[in-house]
Amino acid sequence: MNDKATGIVIKQIDYKDNDAIITVYCPEYDKVSLYVKGYKKITSKNVYATQLFDESAFLFDYNPAKGFQILKSASLIREHAPIKADYDKTVIASLICEVADELWPEGGYSELKSALDMLDDYPESYTVLNLYLAQALKQAGIGPNVDGCSICGSTEGIEAVSMSEGGFVCHNCNSQLHLPVSEVSYLRQVRIINKASFEVADKLIGLGLDSFQLTELLMSFMNNYLDANFRSYKSLVNLHK
Repeated sequence: MNDKATGIVIKQIDYKDNDAIITVYCPEYDKVSLYVKGYKKITSKNVYATQLFDESAFLFDYNPAKGFQILKSASLIREHAPIKADYDKTVIASLICEVADELWPEGGYSELKSALDMLDDYPESYTVLNLYLAQALKQAGIGPNVDGCSICGSTEGIEAVSMSEGGFVCHNCNSQLHLPVSEVSYLRQVRIINKASFEVADKLIGLGLDSFQLTELLMSFMNNYLDANFRSYKSLVNLHK
């Protein structure tokens, strides 16, 4: 009774006329679905703490046998106003939340919180996104191999990235694959983003990681292994057409 959790709203689905079911990512339960009565009513006492991206403290009676829990109350901790005020950041944050929901359903609260907190005021929004995507791929065991050639293991002459081979490919092996040769600077960026963590985020500014090209690569690896429809990614692609 009166179970408490501090978490981030990563999904909201309209339910009936005025209600909603939100998905909260939290360290206590990983993902938990909460039924919010009167969600669409401006007079609702919980409406300002249950919006997408909100970090809040939630009170409910947890019953693992039920598909969703009835929310009793919610108290806002951080609303991520800078994200909500910027369309590009909103789309990026939405993709982060979708990936958390689909690819990182357990044990990823710290990284999710770090990504959204950084996105508020970090000067390179796509660096934040790419760092989160790389971390999500790594924990799922489907991140690109950036330690050497994915075919022969050589660390010399790396010149391309292959989806089918799972990462870097050297010149000798690429003579059979005929993949487009990438710039050395781009390959360096691919390696850095896949080796970095949120703990060193302050050192990543200015390294060329604020790149939608990197986002496309990481999402290609994700889509190669995961049958998911990321609506926010389609919006990002449209932004770059």
